[in-house]
Amino acid sequence: MDWEDIKTFREVMNGGTVRAAAKTLGIHHSTVSRRIEQLEKSLHVMLFERRPEGYFPTSAGEDLARAAGIFADDLLAVERHIAGRDNDLTGTIRVTMAEPFATGIFASRLPEFCDAYPGLELEILTSYDLLDVARREADIAIRMDNNPPDALVGKRLFAYTTSIYAHPDYLAAHDFVNQPEQARWLGWTDRESRFPDWTQDTEFARVPVWGNFASISLQIEMARAAMGLVMIPCIAGDTSLDLVRATRRDPTPSRDIWILTHDDLRRTARVRAFMDFAETVLRDKKAALTGQLKL
Repeated sequence: MDWEDIKTFREVMNGGTVRAAAKTLGIHHSTVSRRIEQLEKSLHVMLFERRPEGYFPTSAGEDLARAAGIFADDLLAVERHIAGRDNDLTGTIRVTMAEPFATGIFASRLPEFCDAYPGLELEILTSYDLLDVARREADIAIRMDNNPPDALVGKRLFAYTTSIYAHPDYLAAHDFVNQPEQARWLGWTDRESRFPDWTQDTEFARVPVWGNFASISLQIEMARAAMGLVMIPCIAGDTSLDLVRATRRDPTPSRDIWILTHDDLRRTARVRAFMDFAETVLRDKKAALTGQLKL
């Protein structure tokens, strides 16, 4: 069996269609079909039932998927182990973090790291998806999480905080006590109620939630346009022009900040270098992250 055929087989299993596998692998869909046919021919079995809605594994296909998964995991473990022995301060480091952290905290400090380690090249991935460090989608993860994956090791720093923000004109234009229904929260998650749990411990519990805006940057711009109340991290709200805190209560601790990597990589010189740098940057920003800059 050819390993390229096996990788193609696994992507068809994951995607369910030849076109989905082709898109993931970056190859033409005819190449995917040809590799599957070659694999079936070499094994003398049918691995998939071809249906109009997609490819469905036969019992032989399910058996091969289990074996291929074990082999792929072993191969990744060897790759991590070898990478963990690399003590040269050269090469590329892939770091995943949320975009507000990358732009608001790290961007201005990156010249320090580049000057200190000219042989290292950074790749910062700002996707909100939780990239899998264990599978080498990233080398280091800076995550806000109270329960990070057990497969990762690293350091817990402290919890960032959130508070309630709005434009001063919006606060002046609404009576939140006597006419709360005429105001609105700007929502940031799917919900079943206009009065979700995250609003009920605030002094704006009777204000309904409107919309769903996952991007913190978008929430900030909408709040700056006097469209409603937002609950956002203090480091974003306190530094946003035209926004003020809408509450006298202390900021609320949210999730812990972690700097994480895989155990096989934690002794690698380049990984240690960035993790130490990241800890310094985050601790220098602790007052802003915990809402202590604006009392």
